[in-house]
Amino acid sequence: MENKFHENLKILAKQYTQREIALKTGFSQSSINNYLSGMSEPSMQFLVALKKAFGISIDEFLFSEIQNQSEVDYHKYIGNYIVYYYNNTSYKGEVHTNLKNTLNYGVISVLKDKATDNSVRVYATFVKGRVEATKLLKELNTKTQSVDIVNTLSQSRYFYKGNLSVSEESISIEIKDKKNGDFISILLNNPPTISDYIGGIGTVNSISRGREHNPCVQYIIISKKIIEKPDGELYNCLKLNDYNINLSDAINDIVSLFKRLYTEDNEISLELSENQKMAIIKNKLEYHFYDILEANVFRFAKVSNKEDDAVFKLIREASNDRY
Repeated sequence: MENKFHENLKILAKQYTQREIALKTGFSQSSINNYLSGMSEPSMQFLVALKKAFGISIDEFLFSEIQNQSEVDYHKYIGNYIVYYYNNTSYKGEVHTNLKNTLNYGVISVLKDKATDNSVRVYATFVKGRVEATKLLKELNTKTQSVDIVNTLSQSRYFYKGNLSVSEESISIEIKDKKNGDFISILLNNPPTISDYIGGIGTVNSISRGREHNPCVQYIIISKKIIEKPDGELYNCLKLNDYNINLSDAINDIVSLFKRLYTEDNEISLELSENQKMAIIKNKLEYHFYDILEANVFRFAKVSNKEDDAVFKLIREASNDRY
């Protein structure tokens, strides 16, 4: 079997500079240059670093010609995908429970565009329940004709149509529901591989449902296979932020105040009534609570490698495919 490493690395070097490849893999530019020129063969450590940095399959990178991103093969994205996202009817994500009625679902179909040889069209609908979305995805996967898939989706209350485009690093899906005057923009990572796309986690901009229809941004997961995991696990994957709060200063302050009020004989503890002491502690607790909350409030979030890897693992397990 012919080794395609040098040719594939040259293709990758056209998409990214040698410096970018060096920074992403942790190897020196001189090492990258030696690999490109054929002066040295890649180590297993370098191949693993390439896999982590660019999402490549090591086998494909060694023995298959990878797709040059300037010549996009849109057919690799064709298929039906189940969608997982947060219920966005509540203002700023305020919900009374972490799980009940919090996750919503949908189905996105990427189909060949009859008008051109290498382009696709996107159709979608969004529903509330997992059972409904699962049933719809299974039904669509039994259909071989694009017209039948479109007809099935068009019977839904919300029916979206649009396009998919790609860059070297991103997949963009823009869809509209003309009947309800709604539109959605989804951005996902685009792995540099010739394998069929099976899904991932990205960001979505949409108009929220509920009492007020306002612009909304959140994470979204799409997958060709149903992810047989509890809603709670998917819920955690879709969180915009994980808090890492240090409470030691606040605890020490409150303990010190409690001692002065209740365990030490001093002017404050002797003269204040029980209600006054409770009011002081309450004010102190509120001060620390809101101070910590403000310090950790969500401002923005990125789809980091941590979230991307966690979701990709779930999708890969669901599809039982090597990627």
